[in-house]
This record gives sequence, structure tokens and C-alpha cells, in this order.
Amino acid sequence: MPGITDTAYPRLKLNPSGRELDEIYTPNLFELAWLDQHTRQPVPRVGLLLLLKTFQRLGYFPKLSEVPTPLWHHCAEWAGAGGVPGDLLRYDSSSVRRRHMPLVREFVGVTAWGTAAQQAMVMACCSGARTHDDLADIVNIAIEEFVRQRFELPAFTTLLRAGRTARATINREYHALICTRLGILAQDTLRAVLTRVPQGQQSLWDRLKNEPKRPTAQHTRDFLDHLTWLRGLAIAADVCDGIPDVKVKQFAAEARSLDVASMHDCTEPKRLTLATALVLVQMARALDDVADMYIRLVQRLHNHAYTSLREHHVKQVERTDALVSTLRHVTMAYQRDGTAEQRLAAIGSVLEKQGDRILSQCDAHEATAGRNHLPFLTAFYSHQRAALFQFLEHVELVSTSPDTSITDAMAFVRAHTRERHDRVCVRREETHEDGSIHNVTLIDLSFVSEKWEPVVTSQKDRNGAVTVLRRPFELCVMTAVMQDLKSGDLCIPGSDRYSDYRDQLLGEEESRRALVSYGERAGVAVESQRFIAELQDTLERAATNADEGFPHNEYLRIEGGAAILTRLRRKPEPLGLKRFAERLKQHMTPVGILDALVDTNNWLHWTRHFGPISGHDPKLSHPIERYVVTTFCYGFDFGPTQTSRSIEGLDRRHVAFVNQRHITEEMLNEAITTVINGYSQCELTTWWGVGKSASGDGTKWDLSPHNLMSEYHIRYGGYGGIGYYVVSDMYVALFSRFTTCGAWEGHHILDFLTENTSDVQPDTIHSDTQGQSAAIFGLAHLLGIQLQPRIRNWKDLHLYRPNPESCREHIICPVL
Repeated sequence: MPGITDTAYPRLKLNPSGRELDEIYTPNLFELAWLDQHTRQPVPRVGLLLLLKTFQRLGYFPKLSEVPTPLWHHCAEWAGAGGVPGDLLRYDSSSVRRRHMPLVREFVGVTAWGTAAQQAMVMACCSGARTHDDLADIVNIAIEEFVRQRFELPAFTTLLRAGRTARATINREYHALICTRLGILAQDTLRAVLTRVPQGQQSLWDRLKNEPKRPTAQHTRDFLDHLTWLRGLAIAADVCDGIPDVKVKQFAAEARSLDVASMHDCTEPKRLTLATALVLVQMARALDDVADMYIRLVQRLHNHAYTSLREHHVKQVERTDALVSTLRHVTMAYQRDGTAEQRLAAIGSVLEKQGDRILSQCDAHEATAGRNHLPFLTAFYSHQRAALFQFLEHVELVSTSPDTSITDAMAFVRAHTRERHDRVCVRREETHEDGSIHNVTLIDLSFVSEKWEPVVTSQKDRNGAVTVLRRPFELCVMTAVMQDLKSGDLCIPGSDRYSDYRDQLLGEEESRRALVSYGERAGVAVESQRFIAELQDTLERAATNADEGFPHNEYLRIEGGAAILTRLRRKPEPLGLKRFAERLKQHMTPVGILDALVDTNNWLHWTRHFGPISGHDPKLSHPIERYVVTTFCYGFDFGPTQTSRSIEGLDRRHVAFVNQRHITEEMLNEAITTVINGYSQCELTTWWGVGKSASGDGTKWDLSPHNLMSEYHIRYGGYGGIGYYVVSDMYVALFSRFTTCGAWEGHHILDFLTENTSDVQPDTIHSDTQGQSAAIFGLAHLLGIQLQPRIRNWKDLHLYRPNPESCREHIICPVL
């Protein structure tokens, strides 16, 4: 159950500052005249002024015993009472207070609590409960409605009860609506899934929650079978149409946390609704996961081909040396003295006996020239081919652009899957009755890149038909599908991460309305000409500063036409630093992790974000202690068994229960935000930074190989994943994201910019070379962030000047 601090319910500060007293609680001339009109005696006068100022601030009448003492003195001074009256507390129980309350409401223009206000509260709570599931959000919506309609606020518990009742009522409506849409057949299917099985066997309900394993060909085929089983449950995708996504995800999260026995404790409409939501969410996740497995399989093929290319180059050093030696002899024969016929004869003597061998060696070398690894793909394709084709058969792929060449190519290769010929016809000549010959194109090859063309080897046969090598062409199509899935040019209907991105785009009218306010918040111009002018001006100033500062830059010099950038010299350690560090350690008391968790929770109450996923009150004994222990257990990856061995009186099942039923990723993020906000208020952190800059980098974590996220890391070795972190200059992590090894970490910088909801909002982001990307640079600028990554190969980059007239003494660059 949320507390009053979790909502926008107004409260008085216990220790208001002098500035707040002057700005908020000082009466104006009209209020003093109104006060003179209704009171004369000190106690009623001070009491009425306190009622007026607190009601203006809160929207309800608090008891004077709840009002901070500084506010008493402030109002007594302005009321002219010469100090706080000694019997002021008697005002709370007096009839004078009851007569003053209607006067205050009339003066402020607020309607007293009554039937109209109660109806408004019920309607606001029901409206909020349709799109929100968090009780605090529903209460906040009701408070906003009270303020808009100028109603007096009721007690917080009244709002809480109304919000809880409205949420239960709306949820029951959704349960009934979904059950009606399911139909008899789908309901019977879900009842079969929820059937209890003997202990030790996996139920269909547990099978529904299956997660993908390591992306091998066999595991991919198994998970595609699981996807087929999910589709066989025959739950229509439109059964939840009209129900907000937040509600569907909440129902699915609650269902995921319950076992079969717990599901049977729910009423049948709720039980079927939870099961339906979980099936739909699992279907979307399964489509995402199987797409990830497909991408990983194709990427692995290319990685193997890259490795084979390197090994091939090492093995073919002798052949390359022989070709170079032959070229040398040919050149020497051409440069010898004599007539053209004599030189031609000399060249012929060099090539006469080995011409065919040299041509074949040149063809083999040309096939892999320019680090082209594509010819080596077919050596690893046969073991993955069935799984890749099974993906194309089971997953619907739709183009998000008018270009349908990839989807047509997919249908083409699927139609020729079982052919045994090495070549497949893609264009043929047909003779019409009038004798004219027309070319008939069976498949558009515009998507085939220059690197793929020599591998696919299109050519004409005797009948004028154009053919391609079947296996390399299949690999070309598979690679194009992988690339288009990653770029968004292909989407998977019904999935989550691979859905059609166009559905999330704003309409033109809505974008135009929000453009001005967005530009003000991001600090960028929204008019095109002004936007360009500001960027050119920024480039002009940066180039001027770099050019003028070059003669005095002790770290940059030009040698042999190349720029040399030396390392920054380390600042010398201050005198006495080691002695200070030793003294500091002597005076610092060691604090255990559990003690730190308990202390911070006492200060910040971050465990308030945890609770039953269903949203009901936690029915746990000592819930705070169990939440802290569960955080300690999983935060340090001890596991419930090891944690129960370390803490006396703790059962491992209690820890696992809390983790499964009371904590979600969203709850953890909210708790982390609370800790970050509390940390940023500490005075010590301001000595390290002000929160305006942050740094992002990744760290490799070991994982079991039998995991979809697990991948072999080439640089660090071993299986695992990458934890990407953005750390503020105040030395607190603001964002974390777990991704696969080899993924471009810089993409998560944009995730941080949109997902960081803490009070610490940096405007400058530093990163390693993973942040070096033109797209990330551009989007970061549009989001009002100054991106400063470490630039790779900066000597090979061009610095463009904003206009032709912009000339520099030390910087020579082309015109933009």
C-alpha cells in the first residue's frame, strides 16, 4: 500500500525555511483586511490566519497540532497578536474553528467535501484505473481532478480506499470483457493449460514460461516448436484490443509470478484473464527471442567465415609469394632489350607451362581479395540451413518500406528449398507468338551488394537464362534478412522489439504541436534555417578555438604532415595524500552490506516500491526485513540457498517467494531512482561533481553458456554478457543495461537519455569509442546532450568548414 509520501497529496514541511515562510505564508493586504473583518481576539485571529494559509497550501484543513511551530510564530506576527497565544491549541476543538472553515472556503473559492466531490473522486479514480495500475498514480489523478474542480481534498485514506475500489472494479470489468472475447474453445484451452499435474512433472503452465537457451541450431528449432505450440493455443491477438498495454503487462507479470495452485485460488474470470495476458506477452517475447536466435546464428556464420579467411591468408602465403615471383619474371621479360616480338616470346617462355595454374590461383586470390569472407560461408552453412529455413517458414516478416525485394527473395528461396541443382534461374527469355523475345525477371536482385555479386555469380546459360548459385544466394538472402531485422526495414507482426516502428511514430499534426515545447526543453532550434545556422556557428567557434590554440597546445604537434597527440601528464600527488588516506581509514568504521541496506532504507524507505505484483497489500510478516534480505541475496548473486545458510532463521523459500511475487524490474528501477535522488542530496558528493556530466562504459560478466544472452567474448575470452553503465561525475550509477558481447554499446546512450528519471540529469556524456557514431551524435544533439566519445582513427577524419570563406592558418579542411 503506498504511503502519503509516494503521492502528490500535499503536506506541510516540518522545518520551512525563512524564504518559504515569506513567499508562501505571508498574507497580502486583501487577506489582512478580510482577517480584520471577521476576528478581533488573538486566539481566533491567529487560528483563522493559520487556517487560511494552510488551506491555500494544502487544499484541506489540518489540525493546528500538525502545523510546524515556525509557521505559528510567522502567522502570529502578521496577525498582530504579539506572539503565539498560550491557549492556541484549544482552537482545534472550539466552535469558532467550525464557523471559520466555511469562511475560508468562501474566500478561497473552494467547494466543501460533499456528494459532488465524492462523485468527482469516484469518476477520477475510475478514469485513472483504466490506464494505470499503480495505486499512487490513481490517487494522483484524483488529486488533480479535485484541484481542477476546486473541491476540498478529503483525507488521504479516503482517496486510497477510493483508488483501490476503482482499480478492483475496472480490473473486474476487464476480466469479464476478455473472458467474453475468448470464446468457449479458447477458454477450454486455457483451462487445460492450468490443469494440475503430479509432482515432479512439468505442467503446461510451466511450459508456457519456458525461456530460450543458447542460440544453437538445435535450440532454435526447439524454440520454434515452442512458438508453434504457443500459436496452437489459439488466443487471438485482438482479444485485448482497447485495454491499455500497461494493464495487459500487469496481468502478465502477475500471472508469471503465480504457479498453477495459486492461479486456482483466483476467480475464474481473473484466472482466464491472467492466463490470456501471459500467453500474449509470451508470444511477443518468443517472437523477439527467436529473431535474436536467428540473428545470432547468421552472425556466427559470418564470424566463422572471418576466422577461415584469416587462416586462409596465412596458409596461402606461399601461393601469394609464387604469384609475385611470376609477376616479377614477367616484368623483367617485358623490360629486356629487343624487339616487341622478342619480349613477347620471353614473356611466353615464363607463362607457357603454368598459364592455367596461374589463372586459377589468381581467380582464387581475387575471390578473397579486399578481406571478402563471403566465399567461406558455405563451409559452415549446411548445419544451420534447416534452422534458418524453419525460421523463415514459421515467422512472418513484413517490409516496413515500399521495397519488397527482400520478402520476394525470401519467398523465392523457400520455393526452391528442395531443389538439388546447383544453379537456380532468376531471369529467362521467353519468345512470344509474334517472334519477339522478352526478358522475364523471376526475382529482383537489387538487394545483392557488390561483395555478394561475385559469390552469387550470376551468368547466362545457352538459352539466355540468368542463373545464380543456389546455396550462396540463400546465404545472401539470410544475411539481408538479418541486417533488415536489425535496422527495422523488416518487422515481425505481434512481436515487441521487432514490431513495426511506424506504429510508434507521432502524427504530423501532433508532432507540429509538440515541436516548440520540445525545442525549448532540449535547447535546440526547431526552425530549419536557424537550426543549420546554429550548428554552423558552433562549428565556426570550435574551429577558431582549435586554430588559435594550436601554437600554444603542448600536447598536439605536426610531424611529417601527421598529427601527433601525446598523453596528458599526470598531475603530481598533493603532499601528504597517503598520510591523509591512512588517517581517514583509521577513523572510518567498517560497515557491512546488510547494515548499509538497512540504514539507507531507514533514511529513504526505498523498499516502499516493492510489493505484491497484483497490487494488493503485502501479506508478509516483517515485509521490510524480507525485502532487504532479498535485495542482498540477488543483488550480490548469492542465491537463496547460500543466503539462508548465512542468516540464521531464514528459509530459502521465503527469499525466492519475495523475489518472484513481490519484486519486478520496474520496481527495482523505481527503488534505484529513490536511492540516486537521496544520494544526490548529500553535501559530500558535490565536492566530486555537480551531476552535469557522466561517463558510459561496459563490463564483461560471466554467464552460463546455456543462455540466450551468453556469448563468447573475443577480447576477454569466456562466455558472458556486457553490463553497460552510465556513471555520474558524482560517482553514482544512473543507468545500467545488460547486452550481448559484441553489441554496439553506444546505442544504450540513447536509452539512458530517455529512461533516466532521477533528479541527476547530465547534459554531457563521455564514452569510449563505442559512442563514436554519426547517428548517435545527431540524436544526442537533438536530445540536448553534448556527446564526447573517444574518437577512433581521428587522424583519418576530415574536419569540414561551415562555409567557403572560413579559412584557418593551421587547419586545412574541405568545404561542407
